[in-house]
Amino acid sequence: MGESFFSVYQEWLETDSLPAGKKKTLEAAVELFSNQGYNGTSTAQIAKRAGVSQATIFKYFKTKEDLLFHIIKPVFPKFVGQFIDDLKDHTELNEAILFFLTNRYHFLEDNQMIFKIIMQEALVNETLRLQISELFYETDVLNRLESWLNCLKENNEQFNSDMTTLEIIRIFGSQLISYFIQNYILLIPSLDKDEDLRRMSKQVVTLLTSS
Repeated sequence: MGESFFSVYQEWLETDSLPAGKKKTLEAAVELFSNQGYNGTSTAQIAKRAGVSQATIFKYFKTKEDLLFHIIKPVFPKFVGQFIDDLKDHTELNEAILFFLTNRYHFLEDNQMIFKIIMQEALVNETLRLQISELFYETDVLNRLESWLNCLKENNEQFNSDMTTLEIIRIFGSQLISYFIQNYILLIPSLDKDEDLRRMSKQVVTLLTSS
């Protein structure tokens, strides 16, 4: 398991005082869910990979679905976190959009195992979708992004001021998610990711400035 594939998780596991059995279970589940899928992985397989008993798994997690939620929960505060504050330093439209897409894509890439799980399971697991929605509200991401977007609109007169925050987030999200899926789920490699991100940025700017 490469640390760079779930760097946020490694940071959290190393700084949080988790019992050894719980930590091993989470690490094993991340690897197996990412490689085999949630439904394709049994708690017996997780226990074997982690070197613990199934009883140990259920000591810390009520169900396999509860284990899945505990995998994704630490990611969202980090996905928003300091990044939202850093956005305030970027107010010129073209540079700001490139920073946003590049920064968040590298975050997805650095935690590819976790986001493979999220993207694969969110399509079929309604409970997980609701939990993700709740995590977004808990991190107040919409209001914090809206503040930055209002600043962009004020500093860039070409910005389409009629667009709502949700419409803009959908544009960002569709670009990032589709590109991540291409590289890490469909396994269609990119020849030049930096150039791809620059092109994506130009596409987003075009969408944000069209009336």
